[in-house]
Amino acid sequence: MANVEIITFTRIKEIIGKKKFYYEANSIEDLLNSFFEKYGDILKDEILDNDGKIKKHYRIIVNGRNINILDGFRTKLNDGDMVALMPAIAGGN
Repeated sequence: MANVEIITFTRIKEIIGKKKFYYEANSIEDLLNSFFEKYGDILKDEILDNDGKIKKHYRIIVNGRNINILDGFRTKLNDGDMVALMPAIAGGN
C-alpha cells in the first residue's frame, strides 16, 4: 500500500471532516472504495453520478494531474503522492 497525502475541499471536506491527511491505497479505485465504505453513500453520492463516473463538477487530481488524463480510477498510487478531491474551478469572463 502506498502512503499518500489527501487534500479535500468544500463539501468533501465537510463529509470527511479533514482538509489534509494521509491514507494508504494502491490506486484511486482502492482509495475511493475505502472512503465510500468508511464515510458511506453520502460521500459516494457527492462524488459519483448514477453511472459511477466522477460528477462533472468534481476533479480527482494526483500530483497536479487529473486522473482523466492518467489511468482514470485505475491510476496507481505511490508513496508520497498527493491526491486532491476538489470541485472543478470555473468562472471569469
